[in-house]
Amino acid sequence: MFLGIPEMIEGVKRVIENALGSTLLDIAIQIGATLFLVIIVKVFFWSKITAFLQKRRELMDEEFSSAKQANEEAKALQEKSEKEYKDIKAKSKDYIEKAKLRGEEEREVIVSKAKEEAKGIITQAEQEITLEKQKAKTDIQKEAVNLATIMASKIIEKEIDDGKYQDLVVENLERSEKV
Repeated sequence: MFLGIPEMIEGVKRVIENALGSTLLDIAIQIGATLFLVIIVKVFFWSKITAFLQKRRELMDEEFSSAKQANEEAKALQEKSEKEYKDIKAKSKDYIEKAKLRGEEEREVIVSKAKEEAKGIITQAEQEITLEKQKAKTDIQKEAVNLATIMASKIIEKEIDDGKYQDLVVENLERSEKV
């Protein structure tokens, strides 16, 4: 019932050969060749490979740190730009407010000057009206004196008759009203 050890080894060989498609000798040769290659690489090329990988790592670290620094600079620049934008916006708001105040002050000055000029024109017109009234009164008085003088001279020329005197007064009054 028991198979012998050589037969088991032979059975395992066949199973391995069937599963892997190669013999144990082939596998042992490949393992040996791989170990030989690893030893050659370790002796002749390992320092060069590690140096290359180290340089590559340093280069990547430099690129990462420069990218990080550039990112920080960009953030600082963005913050600075935002601050400058806010400052400019505040300054422009101040300029607009100052311009509004100046405009309002100028408007008030212009309005007050216009009111003063209007008052001056009104005062001057009132003075001219008063002068014209006085001139008209003076002219009326002169005309009345002239009429009285004319009437007196005509009365003296004519005989003193009450009827004629009243007609003469009425006539002179009508003339003065026409003038």
